Amino acid sequence: MEIYDLRDVEGRVFAFQVANTYLGRHGACRIARRIPGAHVVRSQRRFAWSNRDDFCEFELGGVTFVIEEPFGDNNRYWIGPNPRHYIAQTAVVRDIFARAGPWGLFVRAAR
Repeated sequence: MEIYDLRDVEGRVFAFQVANTYLGRHGACRIARRIPGAHVVRSQRRFAWSNRDDFCEFELGGVTFVIEEPFGDNNRYWIGPNPRHYIAQTAVVRDIFARAGPWGLFVRAAR
């Protein structure tokens, strides 16, 4: 999966974006469910329409993360902690998304 890192002023990855050409909202939430230790708190029902930009919320290690589609119509999903700041768990989330296959259907084994 194509990843676009977002860095803070210190150069640390605090969030990232993924292309949503083949990855729908449901697929992005499915990947979040596969993160070891993550618990999905809120997600959009499959095939349901919503005008919310943030469509998935999950917790990992006591930190709340969101997946959102900025402006409701974008070619990338933004994934990061809420509130937006650097947190070490972002690397774990980013790694799972980076290993996800097309459409979020599988996650390749770690190298």
